[in-house]
Amino acid sequence: MYYIFIENGELNGAGQCRCLNRDIINFEVSEELYKSVLQTPEKYIYENGSVIVNPDYDSIRQKKEISERIDEIKLELDDIDSKRIRAVCENEVKDSESGETWLDYYNSQVRELRKQLDDLESKL
Repeated sequence: MYYIFIENGELNGAGQCRCLNRDIINFEVSEELYKSVLQTPEKYIYENGSVIVNPDYDSIRQKKEISERIDEIKLELDDIDSKRIRAVCENEVKDSESGETWLDYYNSQVRELRKQLDDLESKL
């Protein structure tokens, strides 16, 4: 037996045993649905006595992916900031032909990442 737990009209977990809490509805489901809810709980909602695919799931998933990418960019910016500090202190030339310094190089990376960050944040 597989159950989805419903509390206050919302999915609140899943299990293979009934929940004994009186405030929780034990909604029996197939093994396939049970496993899917465990993997992507935000994909499903409880509505009109049924567990259904959330009609807003694609939007939720897209926003989650954007948020994750924003977090990655922020980590990259932190990493580059430490490199820029070093580049300021050492003031070395990265490319002798063009005269580009390491600071110039890192600043160009920061500009690109900030542009990506602004674009992503505008989509949220």
